[in-house]
Amino acid sequence: MQHLKTKTNLFNKVLVQQNSRTYATGNVISNNYLFGDQFGRTHSSKDIFDNKKVVVFGNQGNNPNDDFHQIPSFVKNVDKFYKKGIDNVICLQSADAAILRAKSMSLDPLRTIGFLQDKDCKFAIDNALTEDEYLKGLGTSTPVHEFKRFALIIDNGRIVFESVEKDPSEYEHTNADAVLKQL
Repeated sequence: MQHLKTKTNLFNKVLVQQNSRTYATGNVISNNYLFGDQFGRTHSSKDIFDNKKVVVFGNQGNNPNDDFHQIPSFVKNVDKFYKKGIDNVICLQSADAAILRAKSMSLDPLRTIGFLQDKDCKFAIDNALTEDEYLKGLGTSTPVHEFKRFALIIDNGRIVFESVEKDPSEYEHTNADAVLKQL
């Protein structure tokens, strides 16, 4: 889509490539993160991660691979995670509560995994799990933080495994099978 007067592309995405990756493995998750659920309730990182072993996977939320591959792989294999000692499996996105609820109802009707919102992407930014994206033509030079596709294993508040896809169209390193191999 082009601007009528300037003939420039309005929604041309320009990604800022990170030169170096700060790996999250070994990071201790602070207690000051707040996550929203699909019903609009707020949960602290302490409630979610302390004294628990949790699998967290995240994605952009607007890519067909999320809805047709990554999320269903965790729903299909959730019992295997629980048998291996995982307390919770969580899909983390920046989407609002209504979107999370719709995804939960359509992709996980038995509600076997949790869907949480990292509203300001604070958790994802602090663990280098986002990319800065500049959207030309929207009248702002401020970047939009977009989730990378990732999977984490968090044991008692410490990230013990991390996998991040380099290409947003891939999901082989962040699907349930890849995470199960790490348990």
